[in-house]
Amino acid sequence: MRFVGRGHDRIRATHAKTLELSMDDEVTERATCVIAVAARPEPRAPLAGPVRIEINAGSEKFELHALANSAWDPDGPAVIRRSPMRLPGTLATQADAAASDLPRSLVAALRRPDAAVEVLIAPALSTSDTVVLYAADAARSTDARLAVELDAADVVHAEDAAAGRLVAGWTAGSGHSHAARRILVVATEDLPGRSILAALADPATDVETAGLPARLAAAAAAPSRGPLVLAPDDADVRDLLRRTPAGHRLVLTTDAARLSALLSLAAGIRGSADAVLAQEHAPPVRVVDGQVPQLPSKDIVHCCFIAGGEATQVDPGIRAAVGHLIEDGVPTRTVARVLADLTGLPRRDAYDLVVRMQA
Repeated sequence: MRFVGRGHDRIRATHAKTLELSMDDEVTERATCVIAVAARPEPRAPLAGPVRIEINAGSEKFELHALANSAWDPDGPAVIRRSPMRLPGTLATQADAAASDLPRSLVAALRRPDAAVEVLIAPALSTSDTVVLYAADAARSTDARLAVELDAADVVHAEDAAAGRLVAGWTAGSGHSHAARRILVVATEDLPGRSILAALADPATDVETAGLPARLAAAAAAPSRGPLVLAPDDADVRDLLRRTPAGHRLVLTTDAARLSALLSLAAGIRGSADAVLAQEHAPPVRVVDGQVPQLPSKDIVHCCFIAGGEATQVDPGIRAAVGHLIEDGVPTRTVARVLADLTGLPRRDAYDLVVRMQA
């Protein structure tokens, strides 16, 4: 893909978080992210996956890397963001540069109204495994976004018969032999992802979603497939954490400022704060050992708590009962026998868990 546009004497290129290829003929000085006007894409179609972006004006050029957004609308703005937020008009995210990073010599060239500006965008090698969870509509005979994701995929999984029909005939394209893989998982009947739980369990695997609202994206990206509980807006959070069995996926919604408190509460009641977080327009991220990652926005957060190890094989109610026995001074071996009888855990595992709860 390439954009062909021109320069403008009001271009400043001082924005530190984005850069934009404007399709308008004019620009104001307040548009500090714009680097070209009258920009037109050829062909008029989005890309997916890692891309290399080269900006050319006269003899000046600059290269950056980003992650293409397959939902980009070629009839709207073309914004490249440092953040992972796929807001409307976003061509690519997670860029390693923004407008303010352009060499000033290039910016000077972009400020010439007669300057021809060419921006070349091409697929780049992946640096880490990525799983794309795609919720498709079986009733749609053509799905332009799915076609874009299929073209960028190294591996494709169809999780039901209708999904299989949608991806029939797919073959890996040229240049899809690099070590880091882009795995596309398509489903029409349930949340996609059950066929690759091992990949989802690896915190080093990047996850993207398509066709899912944020709270379902959090549940789909969870590396477990227990029954799903979506908390209503007026839910008693503490009560739900206590009543939801350990093997269930529980999705709670909170303000970003209250996330740490929610994770601490879950750790005390469920024995683990392992979770997947999702915000609107952003990819899911993992919480491991209660460590909260930097969130892309201050918007509300959907938090899917997941089963992750022997501590969360124990339902919260049983954990609470065991905690009371410990508080009452019941001998460790006796408590461990009770825990083993109630849960089916091996005696040694039950004993080790009780010791950790006593710490």
